[in-house]
Amino acid sequence: ESFKEIVMTTIIEEYESILSKASIAGSATDEMIASAEQQLAIRFPAPYRKFLKKYGAALGVGFEIAGLYESSGDGSPMWEHVVKKSEQFRRFTKEYLPATLVPISDDGCEVVFYINAEPLPENTACSILAYGPGIDGEVVTSSFEEFVVKLANGTIEA
Repeated sequence: ESFKEIVMTTIIEEYESILSKASIAGSATDEMIASAEQQLAIRFPAPYRKFLKKYGAALGVGFEIAGLYESSGDGSPMWEHVVKKSEQFRRFTKEYLPATLVPISDDGCEVVFYINAEPLPENTACSILAYGPGIDGEVVTSSFEEFVVKLANGTIEA
């Protein structure tokens, strides 16, 4: 195994451990994912699609990952819905942010983290970018799993 493979294996293990302790929405169906992609006119990167299929959305201690889930209709949901969040952000950012950026989390203050849904080859890493006061599209990581680990551990440098 190469050093990169070992590091990625460790990140995947930590990613799964973090999400196993989070409140998760439950898996999103292929139909839910296809509908969300159609509504947003994008295709989610493979690692985020895997997250949606396995977890749906996640809320952990000090972090949240927007996703897809069945709405029960009673009260406000525990998780952020990625389509609603995207549509809301697009209304405010359409002048200066490309539609391929999908908001999936934030730092609890003013920095929003976007996954880049530009069309890429199937097993290509996907970038997570930060936008906020004084931060204009800085790439915080090129791995969705690493992003979740850093977000949960409070080690995102944006």
